[in-house]
Amino acid sequence: MYQFKGCVRYSETAEDGLISLPAVMNLFQDCSDFQTESLGKGHDVIGREHRAWLLAYWHVIFDRYPAIHEAFTAETRPWKFSHFFGYRNFGLIDADGVYTVRANSLWTLIDTERMHPVRVTDEDISVYKLDKPLDMDYSDQRKIALPDQMQEMPPVPVLRSQIDLNHHVNNVQYILIASAFFPEGRPAELRVEYCRAAVYGDSLYPRVGQSDGRTVVALCSQSGDPYAVIEVKMADLHDGRGAALEQNALDLADDAGKGASDV
Repeated sequence: MYQFKGCVRYSETAEDGLISLPAVMNLFQDCSDFQTESLGKGHDVIGREHRAWLLAYWHVIFDRYPAIHEAFTAETRPWKFSHFFGYRNFGLIDADGVYTVRANSLWTLIDTERMHPVRVTDEDISVYKLDKPLDMDYSDQRKIALPDQMQEMPPVPVLRSQIDLNHHVNNVQYILIASAFFPEGRPAELRVEYCRAAVYGDSLYPRVGQSDGRTVVALCSQSGDPYAVIEVKMADLHDGRGAALEQNALDLADDAGKGASDV
């Protein structure tokens, strides 16, 4: 397990005074990077070994969104390695030790010279201590089913600012692009299936559909092959969990606003 502490910064909040969805995902992304660096398996080391862990799938549950200036602990815990894959949990924990966000992720080990998956060896994982998986649903399938009816949206060009250290679109940027097509409100659940990497000069062609209470955004090539598929279930204000998320947005943002000065 690896943890780091922080507080929700002004630049990480949305207009309701709560941490934004991309900010949560960036914290998780940074947390796993911090752990690999601390264990001597960072970008430079595995790069020389011509290996890389590529994110294949996210499943994220939002129990509540922390407010501006609220203290948190970000956590990641690898819990399984098998064949080509690594399984890693993430969490955002409040000052009372309660998980506000829980996530599971699937990673694929890649030979960067051949760009093919390779089997995980003892050398690849010997530095990691496996932890008990977080308490969440693991029955979901990695493959996200597309609704029967999908509406095509105007293409979105890939910008240089969306390219990361790996020279392709950063994983969080796909979520940020897709969020323009989410219904109003806050996601209570997020799933992301990464299919292939987009690079500078590509354009993403969004296809948007809804089915069974979920919104699905497929970010595709011009020929229709997906780069990433993003699914959200929004907070339902008619059930207990959705009402709690909404009340959290009202109460915590109001409390934070009383103590925060204008910027």
